[in-house]
Amino acid sequence: MTTRLTDTLAQNMRPPKAVLLAAGLGTRLQPLTHHITKCMVPIAGRPLLDYWITALCQTGVKEVLINTHHLAHQVRDYIQRIHAQGTIHLQETYEPQLLGSAGTLAANPHFADETDEIIIIYADNLSTVDLSALLNFHRQHTDPATLLLFHAPNPRACGIAQLDEDQRIIHFEEKPAQPIGDLANAGVYVLDANLYREIAALQTFDFGFEILPKLVGRMRGWTTENSYHRDMGTYVAYLQAQRDVVDWRQAQGHYQGKTPAIFLDRDGTVIEQVHYLSHPEQVRLLPGAGTAIRQLRAAGFACIVVSNQSPIGKGLITEAELQEIHHVLCEQLAAEGTQLDGFYYSPEETKIKDRTVVEFYDRKPGPGLLFKAAEELHLDLTRSWMIGDMISDILAGYHAHCQGLILVETGKGLEEFTVPETVNWLVSPDLLTASNLILQHTDPKREQL
Repeated sequence: MTTRLTDTLAQNMRPPKAVLLAAGLGTRLQPLTHHITKCMVPIAGRPLLDYWITALCQTGVKEVLINTHHLAHQVRDYIQRIHAQGTIHLQETYEPQLLGSAGTLAANPHFADETDEIIIIYADNLSTVDLSALLNFHRQHTDPATLLLFHAPNPRACGIAQLDEDQRIIHFEEKPAQPIGDLANAGVYVLDANLYREIAALQTFDFGFEILPKLVGRMRGWTTENSYHRDMGTYVAYLQAQRDVVDWRQAQGHYQGKTPAIFLDRDGTVIEQVHYLSHPEQVRLLPGAGTAIRQLRAAGFACIVVSNQSPIGKGLITEAELQEIHHVLCEQLAAEGTQLDGFYYSPEETKIKDRTVVEFYDRKPGPGLLFKAAEELHLDLTRSWMIGDMISDILAGYHAHCQGLILVETGKGLEEFTVPETVNWLVSPDLLTASNLILQHTDPKREQL
């Protein structure tokens, strides 16, 4: 392969810039994206955009252009937080009407000034790709564009590329009816600055349908064989990504030396079920709950309450009143010689009756409270359990990739909802029986190798 750069020239190149295409509506992620813009949806407790910003900083990028549209103020707040760190400069380009992937370049032709290369990223993907390796590959050939490619499980839904022996793209078709292969556009490109300007001058809307077919013969493909890459465009993919990140972290030793936890729903699991519990005098420990928590903590588990508290969102109680309720719960547990290691709650009110749907990330079945507790209390999710009385509890633990899930029969129960076949749980009559079951099958004090 002919190389465009000598080592000396490469050292003299100006730092690359990046464009994060982040303005999509995220309609397939609704109702979650009714409240949060697509690029800011949390993945294992971090905004999706944050994964890309970290990767770009590691690549030496100093300046990033981010297009915004839906709930743009959330991205602006994020930009301010990043600027406070002083590591990278983020520039917003607001689009009152969506301009399309190529249209963002057309609206910002001068962004290619003072650089030699621009990395274009579709920010609704989650990836572990090594952007530095991609950039180095781009510098080793003479074509003005490099596309990141991956093996797509459903080629008809992607832009499909065909490569020659030099990894030059000799055919490209967006969403083909009859795909010639499974090498798909991963939504990450490296463009020479002059090609960026050329594309901007075309004043077109879409990369996949309008730009890339015209660049056949002028692009190389770099395949991500050993990296993770997932399009966050569907609800199923988004939830699977939560578990995938836990797997990454475990593989990297992130959980080494951290504490396993028992995540507990409150009403119907630890205390008696009371509809919209709003007064401290309504708090009554379920039989055996104190003993269960005491023996779990003695075995090395942290015991954390994670609770949906829509009465706050409905205006039935205040957060101060909730603290009074939890104070009484703590007093009752103390009388039985034990305590809880943390309370985490979601105050959002939901109008969705389906307890399997994530409307708010922190509201179960969303896993947000579990990830937040794991981060703040240094917990090992892979050795933790979720115990609750409803399917929303079970799914919150599943999405956070807990080791085990237990449904207790002291509360509301499952109701009639459909869940994926991959979700499996145990059923126990009460919390004490559940705790005995956990202690029989796990060794929480054992370090994970």
